[in-house]
Amino acid sequence: MKKVIIIEDETIISFGYRLQLEGLGFEVVGSARSSEEAEALLQEVHPDIIIMDIYLKGDKNGLELAQEIHAKEEIPILFLTASTKPEIIEAIGHLKGCHYLSKPINSDSLEDVLMRFAQN
Repeated sequence: MKKVIIIEDETIISFGYRLQLEGLGFEVVGSARSSEEAEALLQEVHPDIIIMDIYLKGDKNGLELAQEIHAKEEIPILFLTASTKPEIIEAIGHLKGCHYLSKPINSDSLEDVLMRFAQN
């Protein structure tokens, strides 16, 4: 079973993702609401996949946090974002091992991306 952490500042959204992920057979091993919480969580837990929002509470956004994570280890990151800003989408495209889906999240698309991540 692949281990996933969720980095999302909205608790209710994070809970919804947890339910979807568990329904797809993933083990959610932690969640964080801010970049600082995420950094602390990543010191304790080594997930197979990270689900993350672009906009987080704390001193870093999701893109900055992803760059820091990938400087240390290569963990696939799926951004789930409501942002349609071309510069954000382009920045995600330049991050190796990252993909994004636009909110609201289509369950079939989520499953497709996560299954591709899980195969690696």
